[in-house]
Amino acid sequence: MSFFSCLLFWTLWAACSHGAMDECIDESDRPQRCMPEFVNAAFNVTVVATNTCGSPPEEYCVQTGVTGVTKSCHICDAGDPRNHHSAVYLTDYNTQPDTTWWQSQTMLADIQYPSSINLTLHLGKAFDITYVRLKFHTSRPESFTIYKRTSEDGPWIPYQYYSGSCEKTYSKINRVFIRTGEDEQQTLCTDEFSDISPLTGGNVAFSTLEGRPSAYNFDNSPVLQDWVTATDIRVTLNRLNTFGDEVFNDPKVLKSYYYAISDFAVGGRCKCNGHASECVKNERSKLVCNCKHNTEGPDCNVCKPFYNDRPWRRATADNANECLPCNCNGKSAECYFDPELYRATGHGGHCRNCADNMDGPNCERCLDNYYRDSSGQRCISCSCNPVGSLSAQCDNTGRCSCKPGVMGDKCDRCQPGFHTLTAAGCRPCSCNPAGSTQECDVLTGRCQCKENVDGFNCDRCKLGYFNLDPQNPQGCTPCFCFQHSTVCESADGYSIHKVTSTFDRDEEGWMGQQRDSSSIPVQWSPTTREISLISEDYFPIYFVAPEKFLGDQLLSYGQNLTLNFRIQRHDARLSAEDVVLEGAGHRVAVPLIAQGAGYLDNVSLMTARRGSGTPAHWVERCACPQGYVGQHCEQCDLRYRRSQPELGRFSSCEPCNCNGHSDTCDPVTGMCNCQHNTAGMSCERCKDGFYGDSTVGSSSDCKPCPCPAGATCAVVPRTKEVVCTNCPTGTTGKRCELCDDGFFGDPLGENGPVRACRACSCNNNIDPNAVGNCNRESGECLKCIYNTAGVFCDRCKEGFYGDARAANVADKCKPCSCSPYGTVDRKTTCSQVTGQCQCLPHVINRDCSACEPGFYNLQSGKGCERCNCNPIGSTNGQCDIVSGQCECQPGVAGQHCERCEVNFFGFSSSGCKPCDCDPEGSESAQCKEDGRCQCRPGFVGARCDMCEENYFYNRSTPGCQQCPNCYSLVRDKVRDYLMNTGHFDKMAGSELDRKLKELNYIAKSQEDMISDYDHQIQDIRKDIANLNDIKNTLPEGCFNTPSLERP
Repeated sequence: MSFFSCLLFWTLWAACSHGAMDECIDESDRPQRCMPEFVNAAFNVTVVATNTCGSPPEEYCVQTGVTGVTKSCHICDAGDPRNHHSAVYLTDYNTQPDTTWWQSQTMLADIQYPSSINLTLHLGKAFDITYVRLKFHTSRPESFTIYKRTSEDGPWIPYQYYSGSCEKTYSKINRVFIRTGEDEQQTLCTDEFSDISPLTGGNVAFSTLEGRPSAYNFDNSPVLQDWVTATDIRVTLNRLNTFGDEVFNDPKVLKSYYYAISDFAVGGRCKCNGHASECVKNERSKLVCNCKHNTEGPDCNVCKPFYNDRPWRRATADNANECLPCNCNGKSAECYFDPELYRATGHGGHCRNCADNMDGPNCERCLDNYYRDSSGQRCISCSCNPVGSLSAQCDNTGRCSCKPGVMGDKCDRCQPGFHTLTAAGCRPCSCNPAGSTQECDVLTGRCQCKENVDGFNCDRCKLGYFNLDPQNPQGCTPCFCFQHSTVCESADGYSIHKVTSTFDRDEEGWMGQQRDSSSIPVQWSPTTREISLISEDYFPIYFVAPEKFLGDQLLSYGQNLTLNFRIQRHDARLSAEDVVLEGAGHRVAVPLIAQGAGYLDNVSLMTARRGSGTPAHWVERCACPQGYVGQHCEQCDLRYRRSQPELGRFSSCEPCNCNGHSDTCDPVTGMCNCQHNTAGMSCERCKDGFYGDSTVGSSSDCKPCPCPAGATCAVVPRTKEVVCTNCPTGTTGKRCELCDDGFFGDPLGENGPVRACRACSCNNNIDPNAVGNCNRESGECLKCIYNTAGVFCDRCKEGFYGDARAANVADKCKPCSCSPYGTVDRKTTCSQVTGQCQCLPHVINRDCSACEPGFYNLQSGKGCERCNCNPIGSTNGQCDIVSGQCECQPGVAGQHCERCEVNFFGFSSSGCKPCDCDPEGSESAQCKEDGRCQCRPGFVGARCDMCEENYFYNRSTPGCQQCPNCYSLVRDKVRDYLMNTGHFDKMAGSELDRKLKELNYIAKSQEDMISDYDHQIQDIRKDIANLNDIKNTLPEGCFNTPSLERP
């Protein structure tokens, strides 16, 4: 088998593999390693040769290797298209019958060692080289070298030496592999392909990774990754192979020795470092990678400008090593890789030209004299006021450092209590501390007064206020005066006094009070000198203060009540009223603490009293208007009364008004001392039992009523008729002479003996708000409700049942509600006691509204029909009460559950199973009785969910597709070789014997040629071994064949 046949199989394998390779992103949109297709990089690429025959035309002879045999000679003419052998024939397409080749001048032109010839191949860009193959048209050279260059302007590096004299020619030992631990980029020399035989068609194949230990760990070997990289390949032909007869300088012999090569092939992939799946021509027609994974460059050998967060790396089978974008927080589109930053943080992207006044490797901070705004998306200039600030830099909230007396985020205004911004800061205000907030106008210096204070320096109280006090947040206290005057001043003669309870000796008159206002004693502790109360439940209990804290506390106006109070229980609940102040009709409650065991101590009320001591300036003296008297205008003057007595001393005073029936009134309540049978606060009406108009003002305004005892009367305004009111119960009329509505009798005896009016008896089956519920003479009930009837509403009316006398309305008469479909003759009546309706056959319930279990079709009006559910296909024999549909097992259908549903099979007591046919692979969703689906062409399996052999599934094309022709070619080729290998045994007995005899015959004429035929036998065996190796590397699924066996 020739090397060309092996190369054919290699190409088919590469095509099959390429068809199955994924692109640079996998099915989950994640980056993955990708590579351009495997190609012959030398095909149709121009080779530069330093020596070519034909200029001028010259003769050459074909070497036969047999002494005495006349050699066939020919002319090489560069100007003759039929007889030239230029370097273009090195990389063109060759066929066996029509072989073309490049040829050098002959040994007659002195091309033998030490002279050499260079064949230089420019690939146009870097490739990952797998092999370099040369097919010689003459015998293979005795010594030649393959060089590579890793860049177009770089030095030539020896790739492989071939020589029958490695040490003599290249000073290299003869070896074919490198031991582990040695330099794997060292160049090897071998004599394997340096024999003179065969005289034509000899192959030399150099594998770049063969014999190098790290080849099996290529992804992790930068040494070998660099070793296989080449932009140019050069073959240097150093020494011709001869039979030794050139020493006689016979021109015809010398013309038979020359270099001739029919094919120069370089197998490899366009070098893209795993970041591109193809190479394309750019705008300058230069071959470059179509880079992915955020890479760029001719070989995808650098990251794109904004993708420098980690160093560029070659993609591997496990990791695409795609370039990651820099993290500039959206503030820059420029960055560079910073190795120091990468070593420190694991992220190497260093941003440039940050927007929005940002700075830092990730644009994560602000420039000097800038700060980040509230959104965090940009930086704003600090803009510190140059006059009021100490520095141009602000803090992270934008606040600047201010000079004395200066404030504001930008230090652009004076602090409270300061004014007039200068280079030295702001000047302090000169305000009265008792009446001001110690702040003034930043321009004029005018003080900002407390709420109740006035004046430029805030040194006097406003009208309606008194007692300028530095402890008062409002400055001055409002005049109290019970709201009757706005003019007051501090009263003389009062001193500060405290009402206290320290519990040093006893409980000091304090008591406890429960929620129901009952009193309970407090517990006094001589040790802690405090009193306590314990709540046995979660209801609040209170400490009740003694008399010294109660009563009129007007002299404590504006002062504080203080106390110490603590609890002991941890699970206590809150109360809405923990401290209660109550008096004069007002109640104020404050939630203070939780309930539990409460302890009270150090109760103090600040007040004042007459006498010497520290003056109590909070006590007021009011200037009272007319009608008011007292230090606080708290009393009405003589002949005045409270206009709103419920307000107490807060009520305004007005002159007494008694409508001429009294000269005096109560000064607090305003109640007149009425005379002349009058009554009311102002004697504005007649007393009960009298009628008239008391507002006339005479002593005879009110007269006695003409009514029974206990009744009152009134005068009809239009007719002036006197009518009795408030008649005795059950009576009515102008003089209380008739029975009232809802009563019956004969109070005057007009129809017989006198009968007092009594309430009608209708068993609570009337509307008490209705008029005319019963006959006022006989008592017969006229307006029965709740579906009752009878003289006393004591029975249910027709069509209803129940107890008409039941106390609960819900238990009284209810409608029969007989179902018209289930009742005999559609009757609407029922038993008035039980309510049972008369039902049709197989109908049940009181109202005949349902079928018996196992029956349906109540609506027929003829009784219910039997369900007749299939005992195997139904779950319980029951059916829908309207349609009669039985309740079926899973997958079962039919009104009586007698068959499987569509697309189900296997009718049984557990139901039917779903066919589950694959929708894409099946002709129909319905399966056969055994559950097997009917498959479409190309599909197999019980569910039609698999492709048959030599078919495959492609997501972009529906159905199973037949494998490409390459699978058939490879399959057929392997079958041919299998057939051929079957003849090897026969060849051992016949053909091989004939071959050996022929070789022995030739060996008698030339013993040196024996080794060449030995090599041919070895080549045959190697070809068979190579076939098995290639078969083992083919992807699974291309075809299935038995293994090739060596002969």
